[in-house]
Amino acid sequence: MKRHTRKGLTVAATIMLAGGLLAACGGNNNEENRPSAASASGASQTASTAGTSAQSIAISYYTALNANASAVVTSLSDVEMYKELQKRTGVAVNFKHPAVGQEKEQFNLLIASGNLTDVIETAWNDYPGGPSKALADGTIVKLNDLIAQNAPNLSKLMKENEAVDKMVRTDTGDIYMMPMINLGKYRSFDGPFFRKDWLDELGLKTPKTIGDWENTLRAFKEKKGATAPFTATAKKLKEFTMLPGAFGVSHGYYLDGGKVKYGPAQDGYKQYIALMNKWFKEGLLDPDTFANDTKKMESNLTSGKSGLIFGYIGGTMGTLTTSVRQTDPKFELVGAQYPVLNDGDKPQFVKRDPEVNASGQVGITKANAHPAETVKWLDTLYGEDGALLKNFGVEGLTYTMGNGKPTYTDLIMKNPDKLSPAQAMAKYFRANYPSPGLADDRYIEQYYTLPEQQEAAKTFAEYADLSLEHVLPPVTLTPEESEELAQIEGEVNTYLDEMTAKFIMGVEPIDNYDKFVSQLQKMKIDRAVELKQAAYDRYAKR
Repeated sequence: MKRHTRKGLTVAATIMLAGGLLAACGGNNNEENRPSAASASGASQTASTAGTSAQSIAISYYTALNANASAVVTSLSDVEMYKELQKRTGVAVNFKHPAVGQEKEQFNLLIASGNLTDVIETAWNDYPGGPSKALADGTIVKLNDLIAQNAPNLSKLMKENEAVDKMVRTDTGDIYMMPMINLGKYRSFDGPFFRKDWLDELGLKTPKTIGDWENTLRAFKEKKGATAPFTATAKKLKEFTMLPGAFGVSHGYYLDGGKVKYGPAQDGYKQYIALMNKWFKEGLLDPDTFANDTKKMESNLTSGKSGLIFGYIGGTMGTLTTSVRQTDPKFELVGAQYPVLNDGDKPQFVKRDPEVNASGQVGITKANAHPAETVKWLDTLYGEDGALLKNFGVEGLTYTMGNGKPTYTDLIMKNPDKLSPAQAMAKYFRANYPSPGLADDRYIEQYYTLPEQQEAAKTFAEYADLSLEHVLPPVTLTPEESEELAQIEGEVNTYLDEMTAKFIMGVEPIDNYDKFVSQLQKMKIDRAVELKQAAYDRYAKR
């Protein structure tokens, strides 16, 4: 692997940037230490340090601060990765961040004001009306020519990966952002975690089928005294697909033979809800599921009230294991495969990150006076040297090279200031949360320090690609479709949340489920499916 070069960018950038504190679009910051790396394999060094024209430029850059980053820095300007990137490229950047908890509101105010930064990093599908509307509004500019002329690294990745090329475009072919790209084998970071120390004590194997799960939870209740064998929150039940997936459906929209369907309107979802109701009545599902927050849920697991939790390999398995083992060295979790109905079946709905991350997407705004230079600067992160910088930081400081492999130093893994690896990474580079550039599997292989974390990553990855037949890709709707869909979903989602809780807790009998589906249809859920189908059909033709 080549060491970084300092050729090309000779400009000395001077910064005189307008604006106050700018804001972010909501939803990009709640990763719960969730890793988002893939692989830098296949990356070229076509132009890992592309040049700009010899003139002074000013680049302002908006993004929300990840929770780990906000714990150790007040601005990404303080992150060593960007200090080093300025040394290599000559481009200085002034970062602007929103107040924590006000991302969505301040983003809307930012767009309405027209007082834009040169660069905005967000989830552009969350823009009101979608990315096509952002382009039509003039908030961001089309990048087709800019990327073709100034981004050889990204252009190569797009040419070699059809999915990447599709996902950065609108239905009309307009490229609207520069993304975080995941091309490695590690794409699945969420799943079910059982108390392995309990399984071993009871002589039980890691459960595979829904029947196995039920028997295991019953053993936890009867033999371990668990008062909430399976602990959860309403949000976790809604987000995680492993249980409805066993019945061939998802929580929301999904694909079945190229046709879009809505999970809660299907018979398989009724079966899933009936199972949850059964577990609730038998005391296998946490009785406080619909009142719990994440802190209470995790406390149930660590205090011995629960033996099953849904969560993340990093932020759940890693964090809780490290904490509990200080007082209980036998505590151990195991990442279980997503459950199936019958032994020998393969899970079809394993949660898998797409090649292009839904967050960490950079748009170039109409306010940017130097779009070509900005694109060149960003393209650095898709080349070999830039990807190393993004994922590992500065050689000799945060990593060393041996036999072509980067290895984190103790500054990251055993930080002298007692920072966790996730916090130390956030202080020096941007590997463990979405950001533009090319991600790298070798980050994951070191970030997961526990053997059981590495095994969980392999377990979740085993069948992850099967979900490609069912998971709806990041389609884009027209502004008119987006407005219509938002009106439908606003009513449907509220009703769905209300009735899900009632069915599971037994307040509403399962016999009334067909009436529930009829009400969804009256709320025009079939029209919502039509809109999604039209968007998917256009996406497939890109």
